[in-house]
Amino acid sequence: MPSLTLAEKSSLIGPLDYKILKTLYREAETHEWVRYSELSSITGLEDKELQVSLLKLYNLRLVSKNRVLGELAYRISFSGLDVLAIKQLYVNNVLKKLGIIIGEGKESSVYLGYNFNGEPIVIKFHGVGRRSYRHIKRKRSVSKNDWIGITIENAKKEYNALTCLKNNFANVPKPLGYAYNAVAMEYIDGVELYKTKVDNPNQILNEILGTIRIAYTNCNLIHGDLSEYNILVKDSQLFIIDWPQWSNDEIFLLRDLSNILRYFKKNYGIESDIDKVLEYVKGKL
Repeated sequence: MPSLTLAEKSSLIGPLDYKILKTLYREAETHEWVRYSELSSITGLEDKELQVSLLKLYNLRLVSKNRVLGELAYRISFSGLDVLAIKQLYVNNVLKKLGIIIGEGKESSVYLGYNFNGEPIVIKFHGVGRRSYRHIKRKRSVSKNDWIGITIENAKKEYNALTCLKNNFANVPKPLGYAYNAVAMEYIDGVELYKTKVDNPNQILNEILGTIRIAYTNCNLIHGDLSEYNILVKDSQLFIIDWPQWSNDEIFLLRDLSNILRYFKKNYGIESDIDKVLEYVKGKL
């Protein structure tokens, strides 16, 4: 089958296909692979319709297949999880239409979408990649299928962080909803800080530090991976993005601040006392 976009794959999914994807998602909590006979029993579908739907899902790369105890078995893929998220965001009146991909990182893909008023929004699909998953497995005990739980947890963490931050007037995109591994948020037509030269660097730096302070004092969280690469600037306004890895460990606070202060010193000659900045961010000044 020719390569299709995620939006095209989602549009091809009918009620029976959706039922199978949902079943594989639910069963993933206890099964790495779901055998055909088990899937048939759980869904109650006739052999013909189950076979046709599974072939379609496999060709669309929404499921993977393997042989387990001599029987074909299936599991949901990242793209399958993406499709479930798209369908749920539609049901929740958040996303009407998915557009093109506009960004891709180690653990996420970012798409342009449109709400029910035709306005652009952003849909960020989380996905624990192979390298990051191996790193997670070294840090904690996880099962072979915990990538689903970790991925969904990351999406929920980012949505909750954005909600708290926006409610406290921090400079972040407005969250619009989440489902499965996807977070919907306000579309910011901006450019990364490192790609532009701002006219008001002192103001921009103060606003960055203000948002770090709100995160720390009001929401009890630290970004954990802050740099000039995940700060967007639009019309002299800034927005800090990428919050799924937030932490409470203060070692990350010092690293975030060091990254930002180093950038503004190197590019704008702004000297800052990191001890005073740290006191400010912690709400002690």
